[in-house]
Amino acid sequence: MSGHVALTIGIAVALLSNIVTAGDFLHAGQVNKTTLEENLLSELADVLRPSSDNIRIPRLQGEIFQLFTIVPSESDGTLNHHVVRYVLHRYFVSKHGWFIRGLEPDGDHRDDATEESHAMSDLQEWVPSYLQKFLEQLNTHGKGMSLREVAVFAATLEDLIHGEAIQRLELAWAALGFEKNQDLYASQVKKVMETYMMIYDSGGNFSAENPADVEQQLKFYAKNVKDWYQTQAWLRRVRTEEFPQVGGPVNTLNFSQATHLVEEIGERYGSERNDDDCSKLKTELLEIESPKRVGRVRLSEFYKKGLYSNWEFSEKKEYLRSLGALDESDPKQPYVIVANYVASRPNCLVCSNFYVVCCRNECEDIMSHIESDVTNHTVAPEVVLRLVSKYSSSTIEGPRKLSDTLMDRLRQVANANAGKVPLHGRLFAQWMHHAFPRECPYPHAAGTTSPQTPDEWMKAAGHDSHQLSEAERREHVASDGCKKGQPCAENHELPWSHGEELLHQRVAVAPAKPRTAGRDIMRKLAVFGVLGAMLTWATLSWRSIWNAEKSSYGSKSHYH
Repeated sequence: MSGHVALTIGIAVALLSNIVTAGDFLHAGQVNKTTLEENLLSELADVLRPSSDNIRIPRLQGEIFQLFTIVPSESDGTLNHHVVRYVLHRYFVSKHGWFIRGLEPDGDHRDDATEESHAMSDLQEWVPSYLQKFLEQLNTHGKGMSLREVAVFAATLEDLIHGEAIQRLELAWAALGFEKNQDLYASQVKKVMETYMMIYDSGGNFSAENPADVEQQLKFYAKNVKDWYQTQAWLRRVRTEEFPQVGGPVNTLNFSQATHLVEEIGERYGSERNDDDCSKLKTELLEIESPKRVGRVRLSEFYKKGLYSNWEFSEKKEYLRSLGALDESDPKQPYVIVANYVASRPNCLVCSNFYVVCCRNECEDIMSHIESDVTNHTVAPEVVLRLVSKYSSSTIEGPRKLSDTLMDRLRQVANANAGKVPLHGRLFAQWMHHAFPRECPYPHAAGTTSPQTPDEWMKAAGHDSHQLSEAERREHVASDGCKKGQPCAENHELPWSHGEELLHQRVAVAPAKPRTAGRDIMRKLAVFGVLGAMLTWATLSWRSIWNAEKSSYGSKSHYH
């Protein structure tokens, strides 16, 4: 790095530090576009600061590296818009159990909110897309994002989530009447963690202003919230594992240590609490699985189960169709697709303004095994067959002999793609659904489904409810032509369509136009021209060091 460039970066970092601080992430419960831009630039500046000891971005690069190198890339080794979204979606789900709202593969349409609607309640829909487009605007000399840029993107989202966790901890701390510089005893820590968990569990809806209000809400939770006792025990275990000294000789915990605890709650909730509920949900549905159509439940049986069990199972047919959880390949006999339904939005916990905790897509675990065993995103069908035949899932024991139909269909997928199987295309996802019908969701054609919440769907579809009433469900069950002792005429073949959709060939989204509002970041770049020069230099440099960067990480097996 030349002395001139280093000096330019140093000046830009110094200027930027005057306009961006860590506390700017959340202003009175909302984030605007300018704040997001400033914080993204802050991450970039920190990476490029001379002699920076920041190891966070290199760590993120290492964690993303394996998937980054196995997905389809551009000629210069970068990833295009949609592939970046796919990689980050997979990363956040695998690493944290977070489904970032607006980062879904089809989530681009969610960034069109108006300036007036950028309240926290809307953040989950527009932030990722806006950040991505802004980063793409800065990148004018390459086709896509480098590994480092993807890591910076991920770091910015993590910073926003971290800032939200701190704000909620402050809310709980203050509501219980504690000073921020006060050390808390074990019984007080217990109250703070349970109060924080109420905020987390309710997606931030919390109105208690004093200890009496908190106590009343905790009593309500203890009486009315399912498994609250188990949640309390889990919180106690998290605290004991992270800070075993509390309750012992060192009997207190400060705010900084409590911050670590709430971050652990966010990191561990999905795998340690939510996965168990998801497993129970899947088991309930598989108990009424169609005897002929694997991984599917007849719609009438779905409603019947909801009438006579602790599970509601009451979503309208139209809503199930919108979610992609309905199989209507047989017009006379609609089915609920178990894998699609379990992972659908109604079964997600809205615990953050930025992410939801959903049931894990078990197929992504299997995909990770495949990706770690191959060296390219297109693979010979014989290699795929050999690998997949040895894998197990929660309902399938491997190794196994794949059916002739499965083998023939995979070869058809390869024939449609110049003799190789694209691992991240729609046809292979469909083949995986046939190979693991209870674990891998059926991939509907792009644009035909939407991961909407019940409220979003009702507003869009003009319905006053997303559920059938009990009377309507009973009527549906009563009209079922398949009575006990009268077998249904069901086709055992799962649907198969021949439409291919390749991840890297999806229609690109036009870059956002620069804004001219008073707080516009482009105005800041004009004022601090050296920062613009720094970022232009950085973009060019990242392209030129890509090959060296890639080789420095060694083989993929280093990150398994």
